[in-house]
Amino acid sequence: MQEHLKTNILNFKWPNSAPTIYLTLEEIEGSHPIHKSKFSRQIKEVFPDADLSNTDQIFTTFTTEIPNAPSIKLNLVDGRELRIYKQFLKHQLRSYFKSKDYIVVKNFVGDVQVWMPSKKGNTTDYNLYYKFSFKIQFAKLTDLPELIVSYDGTSKVLTTSVKDIEDSELIRRCVYGQKTFNYQMDLDTEEKEEFYNTIQFEQAYPIFNLPLARALDIPIEEPVRPANKYQKYVALINNFATNYLFTEDFKAIFPFKTDAFIDVPLNRINHIDPQVGLLEFGKDQYGNKKTHLVPKLAMNNLNPYKRPNNQNIKFFFVYHTSHKEAIKTFYNNLKAGVTADKKYFKGIEAYVNIKASTSKEHFIEFTNESDPIPEIVEKLESLTFDHDNVRYAAFYLSPFDKFTPNPEDRDIYIQIKELFLNEGIVTQVVDYEKMVVNIENQYNFQFTLQNMALAIHAKLGGAPWKLAVTDKKELVIGVGAFTNQGENRRYIASAFSFQNNGLFRKFEYFDQSETDLLAGSICKAIRDFTSVAEADKVVIHFYKEMSYEELKPIIRGMHTLGLKIPLYILNINKTEAEDIIAYDLNWGKKLMPVSGTYIRISENQFLLFNNARYPNSQRYADTDGYPFPIKIKVSSPDEDAFEDADVVLELLTQVYQFSRLYWKSLRQQNVPITIKYPEMVAQIAPRFNNGVPDDAKDALWFL
Repeated sequence: MQEHLKTNILNFKWPNSAPTIYLTLEEIEGSHPIHKSKFSRQIKEVFPDADLSNTDQIFTTFTTEIPNAPSIKLNLVDGRELRIYKQFLKHQLRSYFKSKDYIVVKNFVGDVQVWMPSKKGNTTDYNLYYKFSFKIQFAKLTDLPELIVSYDGTSKVLTTSVKDIEDSELIRRCVYGQKTFNYQMDLDTEEKEEFYNTIQFEQAYPIFNLPLARALDIPIEEPVRPANKYQKYVALINNFATNYLFTEDFKAIFPFKTDAFIDVPLNRINHIDPQVGLLEFGKDQYGNKKTHLVPKLAMNNLNPYKRPNNQNIKFFFVYHTSHKEAIKTFYNNLKAGVTADKKYFKGIEAYVNIKASTSKEHFIEFTNESDPIPEIVEKLESLTFDHDNVRYAAFYLSPFDKFTPNPEDRDIYIQIKELFLNEGIVTQVVDYEKMVVNIENQYNFQFTLQNMALAIHAKLGGAPWKLAVTDKKELVIGVGAFTNQGENRRYIASAFSFQNNGLFRKFEYFDQSETDLLAGSICKAIRDFTSVAEADKVVIHFYKEMSYEELKPIIRGMHTLGLKIPLYILNINKTEAEDIIAYDLNWGKKLMPVSGTYIRISENQFLLFNNARYPNSQRYADTDGYPFPIKIKVSSPDEDAFEDADVVLELLTQVYQFSRLYWKSLRQQNVPITIKYPEMVAQIAPRFNNGVPDDAKDALWFL
């Protein structure tokens, strides 16, 4: 079936006459700063007596005339003045929606975001708002200016004001009039202090956050995720555009070419051959290689690629006294399979092709639900493990789920994971409450056990599958990050694969500020690899755009090693902000483009769709998910890095392949493991008391 891809971009026309803006060296009422990076020749010429070389900013009232002030007619061919025109359009956007009494803020990347009040979903405790963002760009996908309209989710604004909330330390961001502010902001400037002193607390309303909601006894509902995000997203932006953008007064600012989102230009669309994502599983009894595209289907019939390197595997349980009886039922399902026909899960031994038994002498029972660590430590110290001959895995039945209000309760699993990791034992958490529900629903439970068996197999050192197509000798380094919201601190981690087969090798993790340590670990990986093999290229998958300060020590390290192989940096972003997407109108109402579709959205920047929808597939289950695309920017410090026209396709193909190697779940991921695995490490490892043992840095204990 021929695809028909649309995107969330509206084309608007260039102005018949460029606007004239008024300038001043000093800030005046109603003026806006113009940063020195936008100082064009025209601007410098209208201030002949001023030395702008030491000036960080001047000011403009845009088209509002200033008596006796200089003005310029913007030259929209000049890149600097085009950026001022963009600033002017953003100002018009803000002003337009503020005039309509809507909340108008900046989103996390500085674009204009408008909050539209919902007609449904409001309660006595809060009012619901739908958030839409605008990004303005010029001739990136077409030859016209482009307005990207994106849906950013919802926010709940409490109906209780700051004045009436006792525990002010639980208040975070608030709505005040038509803007938002952080109640806990540092009062480190005169401007912030002045603003804080003007706030009328009875008119400031906190935005919903979990600790505050619990303190106020506001009912907390588990988020309901739509089966297909594309359907909700497309319906919302279409409805928003129809009702609020395709109006005469809005089109006076943005004269749209047509009142419709544009088709993706055909010359921007390409496809990765799905066969490069072919996966290799275990050989059959006759030594024949077995391959498949879809792990969920393959694992029902094929063996994993490689077993853990130990013939003796033993499981034991760590559990609260009240959960003792439930262990028997759970283990019977894990060992023998689920449902009468055992169609999808015949038991862990059959599913991941291992031999395993219980080690009952190592079962650990505790009585203190909220503080089990002292009991577990005491019992663990009295146990003896045969690590020379046996590989152990501990199942921890957690009384608390990830939505548990008390963060100390949620962190118990982290402490247990570290405790056993120090003993050379991997752990698998089992949410007790969810387990009980699942045991009653046997059909769903088998899929939970499939994922659990898959993760255990990988944690024990097995490889469920690998890439079948591995014809390159490349060092691929992934760097991911996780921000601890409680600490407001970001941790980064790096993962290394020494071959292009996607098999994980080793990781390290750092605080965000430890740039040199990260660079040093990357250089060591390059040295280790090139000492035993000739590399075609070094590829770094980075969770954000890599700064020159982060890149500089890596380049220096490669020069020191005398390496002349090309270095490529791929900035890989999950499109959680969903600022630009595409959708396929020719796939019924499901909308998701075929897996491997990629769209060039600007110079060396691409959208890549990673999912389980393959060409000519007749059926697609909602349980396979509808992941949004990832955004990839390709760069290199080497001048001739892109002389080979095929290199970009090779790099995107590599990302596509590495997204098929996630071993925590059978569901296809949109982000490659080079970003996903380090992110998981960065989420857990910094919360350990004594760091990760060196002998665990080449294992997948974090799955």
